[in-house]
Amino acid sequence: LQDDIIATMIDIAKKKNFYGWQIDFEQMDFSYRDKFSLFVKRAHEKFKENGLILSVAVIAQVSENPEDYKNTLWQKPVGVYDYKKLGENSDFISIMSYDDPDSKGPVARYLWYKKVMENALKYIPKEKISFGLGLYYWKWDDKTLKLVETGGRKGISNVFKKYKYKYHYSLEHEAPYITYKVRGKNYTLWYENTRSVKKKIDLIKKNKLRGFSVWALGLEMKEVYQSMKK
Repeated sequence: LQDDIIATMIDIAKKKNFYGWQIDFEQMDFSYRDKFSLFVKRAHEKFKENGLILSVAVIAQVSENPEDYKNTLWQKPVGVYDYKKLGENSDFISIMSYDDPDSKGPVARYLWYKKVMENALKYIPKEKISFGLGLYYWKWDDKTLKLVETGGRKGISNVFKKYKYKYHYSLEHEAPYITYKVRGKNYTLWYENTRSVKKKIDLIKKNKLRGFSVWALGLEMKEVYQSMKK
């Protein structure tokens, strides 16, 4: 089955004039760790023979220690990715450094973001790391502390137009947020702007990584492109 999948990917890439493929398999159990690494290795070998690039998207890890993760996150979906083996057997790795599992604020707290990067650099050559930028928002109910909404610039723009809000910037998390009230309920909405994105890109540049990957185009505030200019 693996051979058939790899052959099909190569065939489609040639017909469509693709540079290659990115493998993005998620929600896998730790028990598939070695099998997944082997599949990527076999795919990379065949891709190289056919002049194609192979990259792999992986969920962010702060360490290889299961005890550093709440509940069963290491068992599923985090631990299945063997950073070292995947880095050795691909052209580059896209690290999905967002959806911070311990955050009650932004999609990626800055200290968590740094920790994910430091861990990745232990196992993957820096020139093979494309680090993630999550350009969407998280909206929290201030009373229940539950995440009640996620979205992109349309949702944020709607809040800016319809409600009175207060703008804040967290130096601890290096992220902007607004607070506002709707029908008696208080909400906090964390998002990304030029300042916060620049802070993350500066960290990527400082560590001389390959670059960054965005999730997802169309969700971002247009102003963030200012931080992407050289």
